[in-house]
Amino acid sequence: DDVTGIEVRTADRFDAPSVAQKLQDTLGMPYLTRDWHQQNSSLFNALQLEKLGMGVILLLIALVAAFNIISTLGMVVTDKTKEIGILRAMGMPAKSISRVFFAQGVAIGVVGTGAGLIIGIAASIIIGRGKLIPLDPSIYFIDHLPISTPPMGVVLIALVSLAVAALATIYPAILAARLYPGEAIRHE
Repeated sequence: DDVTGIEVRTADRFDAPSVAQKLQDTLGMPYLTRDWHQQNSSLFNALQLEKLGMGVILLLIALVAAFNIISTLGMVVTDKTKEIGILRAMGMPAKSISRVFFAQGVAIGVVGTGAGLIIGIAASIIIGRGKLIPLDPSIYFIDHLPISTPPMGVVLIALVSLAVAALATIYPAILAARLYPGEAIRHE
C-alpha cells in the first residue's frame, strides 16, 4: 500500500505509448498508465501553439521579403529605364529584358535564402547543444527545450523561400519588358 507508482523506461522514447497501452491492457483497472507525452501534454500543446505562431510570423517575414524584392527591382527598372530603352532599340527582345530582371530577383532570393539557412541552422545548433532555453524540471521532467531541425523541413523552407523570391520578380520583370524603346530613351 506504500507504492503509488512505478516508472518504466523504454529503449526508444517513441515506443512509450505502445508500451503504456500494453501495460494498461495487461494490468487493467484500478491501475493507470501514462506515457511521457501524456505527462507533458501541456508543454506539447504550448509548443504546438508556438509552432503555429512561428509559422504565421515566418509567412509574414516572407511576404515582407517578397515586397522588398518587388520594390527593389521596381526601383532598378525605374533607374535603368534609359538603358532598357537603348537595349530594346538595338533589338533586344522583351523576353530577354524580363529574363534579366527575373535572374536578378532569383539571385537576390538565392543569396537571402542561403544566408538565412546558414544563420538559422547555426542558431538551431547553438541553442540545442548549449541548452540555452531552460525549463523547470520539476514541472516538465526535462531541464531544457530540445531543438529539432529536420532536414526535410529545412529543404521545404528553402524551396518555399526561393519560390516566393521567384514569384516576387515576375511583376518587375514584366514592367521592364513593357517599356517602349522611344519613351524609355527619353526618360530622365
